[in-house]
Amino acid sequence: MGKKALMYLFKRRVLLALFIIIQFVIFGFIINQSLAYSIFWEAFFTLLSIGVAFHVVWKKGKEAYKITWILQVLIFPVYGTLFYLMFNRQTHTKKLQEKLEKIYKLHLSHSLHEDETLVSAKEMYPAHGRLMHYLSQTGGFPIYNQTETDYYPLGEDYFEAMIQAIDKAEKYIFFEFFIIAEGHMWQTLLDSMSKKAEQGVDVRIMYDDIGSFVTLPSDIKETLESKGIKCRIYNPFHPILTSSQNNRDHRKILSVDGHTAFTGGINIADEYINRIERFGHWKDNGVRLKGKGAWGLTLIFLQLWQTMDESLTDEDISSLKPDFSGVKENVVQTSFVQPFSDSPTDKINYGEHVFIKMIHSAKQSVVIYTPYLILDDNLETALILAAESGVDVKIITPKKWDKYLVHLTTRSYYAELIEAGIKIYEYTPGFMHAKTVMIDDEVALVGTINFDYRSLYLHFENAVILYGGSVMQEIRNDIDETLVRSEDIKKESISQSKGVRFLKSILRLFAPLM
Repeated sequence: MGKKALMYLFKRRVLLALFIIIQFVIFGFIINQSLAYSIFWEAFFTLLSIGVAFHVVWKKGKEAYKITWILQVLIFPVYGTLFYLMFNRQTHTKKLQEKLEKIYKLHLSHSLHEDETLVSAKEMYPAHGRLMHYLSQTGGFPIYNQTETDYYPLGEDYFEAMIQAIDKAEKYIFFEFFIIAEGHMWQTLLDSMSKKAEQGVDVRIMYDDIGSFVTLPSDIKETLESKGIKCRIYNPFHPILTSSQNNRDHRKILSVDGHTAFTGGINIADEYINRIERFGHWKDNGVRLKGKGAWGLTLIFLQLWQTMDESLTDEDISSLKPDFSGVKENVVQTSFVQPFSDSPTDKINYGEHVFIKMIHSAKQSVVIYTPYLILDDNLETALILAAESGVDVKIITPKKWDKYLVHLTTRSYYAELIEAGIKIYEYTPGFMHAKTVMIDDEVALVGTINFDYRSLYLHFENAVILYGGSVMQEIRNDIDETLVRSEDIKKESISQSKGVRFLKSILRLFAPLM
């Protein structure tokens, strides 16, 4: 990017930030003036804060969120109350959920669900049958056979496989990522997709506006469309205080012709392929599905796309569906796959539920890759109970952090987890960004979901559960190599000074808002 473009980008971002700050200042000035000169307003806000506190206690929801909001309302009666009123409904956007419900129903008949596949999977992996049933029957996420699976332990390998798949596209390329940043990775992928668009391939790119706010020029949509590429920007950021800005599209999906699809923790930026260094060596991973399972990820892409482009009909989706009649019956890489998604607009936390059910199903071992470890009571209890029941639980987090307060909050959980017998490791060469769970070397999850409140309750996320097959050994080998390069954190090495303990306690109270 040239100096002029950088300056333009910088000015645009700074101006938008200033608009928001000005709104906060005006907002605060009006309130302070009202309180200073009016007994009525002082009494009004006092009663309002009491009412809000009772409302928080009464309503259903996560106890951690309740405690956080009650503290804010009690400590800052005016500002805490007003911010609660503005933001407490941010995860229940009714209009968007109504759209999504219609889309889910439209997709259900095209999902390739087969009862006999679910029965076969339950028989082969009985310890995980309830998880399969929950996602399939409650969530509407089928379990698929006839799917080849490739695991990529680093972003560099994943990137090369993406390019190869794009170059083979014949009908369409669906591309959805939280972060797209200008650089070698993005330019290479864009050049490949542009060539395909020129050849008549339907190329659709969707990205999150906050995720890519400082990494793409403001005219990127026009640029893409001039190349024949359809573009949608999810939840555009505006310099106005709203209640919807917290719900971001954190998903990462590439689908080529519906029969080949990718997902994992990798965004589109050069640090993800270690072409540039940010926070040391960047450790990430992803999977490629070839076969029926890829169609499941394709439908997940279409979920959010259709909320911004409602012209897709039942016939259109049928035309996108590949013909899997010629797919080989016996595929060695994995036995079954189950892609699923999570949305902040409904009341079911699929990401958290899947994590808990996987942990509870473990008989021998649990291994977790996560960049952030900010746990609610349910997840923390599940992990501790597994360890205290004799399960070997290992969690690998980054040694080098990208967000200091978040990393400090992550470390605040170490002591009690280690006391319960959980082994904590920090990836010494740099930043661990992968989001992977492996249970008993038999079942694994690879996706976009972090072990934190924002991922579990505020973001649109997706993942794939892999059941059995030789891909398990590939993941196991990666885990073993990663553990060798990671520091085993001992309880005595964790700072226990009163000041540090107090700071960590405060951070834990506000963890749900991080």
